[in-house]
Amino acid sequence: MLLSAVFRRSRLFFAFLILSLAQIAVAWIVPAQDSPEVRRVLLDAIAFLLPANLVILAFVGDKGIVSPAGRKWLISIAVQVGCVAILCWSRMAHVAAVLDKDFLPAGITGWSKISSAALVAFAVAAIVFAVCLARRHRPVESSMAWTVVAAFMALQAGGADSLSAIYFSTAGLVLMVAVVETSYAMAYRDELTQLPSRRALNEALVQMGDWYTIAMVDVDHFKKFNDTYGHEAGDHALRLVASRLAAVTGGGRAYRYGGEEFAVVFPAKSAEEAGASLERLRRTIAQSSFVVRGQDRRRKAGKGWRNGEKETSVTVSIGLAERTDYALSPNDVLKLADKALYRAKAKGRNCTVAARRARTSAGTRALAS
Repeated sequence: MLLSAVFRRSRLFFAFLILSLAQIAVAWIVPAQDSPEVRRVLLDAIAFLLPANLVILAFVGDKGIVSPAGRKWLISIAVQVGCVAILCWSRMAHVAAVLDKDFLPAGITGWSKISSAALVAFAVAAIVFAVCLARRHRPVESSMAWTVVAAFMALQAGGADSLSAIYFSTAGLVLMVAVVETSYAMAYRDELTQLPSRRALNEALVQMGDWYTIAMVDVDHFKKFNDTYGHEAGDHALRLVASRLAAVTGGGRAYRYGGEEFAVVFPAKSAEEAGASLERLRRTIAQSSFVVRGQDRRRKAGKGWRNGEKETSVTVSIGLAERTDYALSPNDVLKLADKALYRAKAKGRNCTVAARRARTSAGTRALAS
């Protein structure tokens, strides 16, 4: 919980809190109750609320712990604890009986130690997380899915024995892995484009061999595009370019360099080999269109606009430089690729330019801008 708070992962913080409260209740509070009916009510309520809360957390953003949204979650959890305590009163037995009611066929629930309502809650949670992960793998949602599985096994084990404690501990470890993974992503992955960040690029270049090619990619007239269509459309354009860059062929790997600039590294590839892949990439981006929406649809009556929407596209300019066994540092190669990029812009943009090769006075080939 402390790590998730430090890294501002509020969803994981509340997931830890909910899991901890469930484990404490199952391991200590439930066994301490004299009445079998009260023990049953507690287990039924915990088994129902735990997966329900995790599913809700999967669909809310990280909005802080002490923020208004975070305070609402804390209040919600406190209210749930209070409601469970109220259900344990003898006067609320008729309400508690609803949670324990077997409305499913005996063949479905006979093997389970938890109520039909809790089984449905776990089944719904499993389906929701399976759909989410099938669409896109995300560390937080993945960790919560496995937490649901581990919590179900813990409750099936009876709750108070060592096997149940192992399952609850496993759920906690799964959430902790998500904290580490999301923290890594914050440092090494660009949030907007989901490409590796400039820090990841710098570390990759340090570990690169003696032969590689670096390409610098810049979105043409991006400032004008932002001024015309707005920053939301600009972000859309950057995500589109990033998605095409992520699929670059030839063994290249794309990085978000900063602003509208990207870098693509080709290990053990010549400028000629990388250039062929980059040319295909440049054409693909130029042919990829997307729809932008006007900020005020009623006023958008210019050419190409229809119902406040317009189909448009962007192009990119690319400069690349090759490093073989010459006395060039990664930073030198980046600078050469950047100079080649400026030459591409000077040529009219939407083209690929390689850094020139020259011969030094000692007869050794070297790269020059």
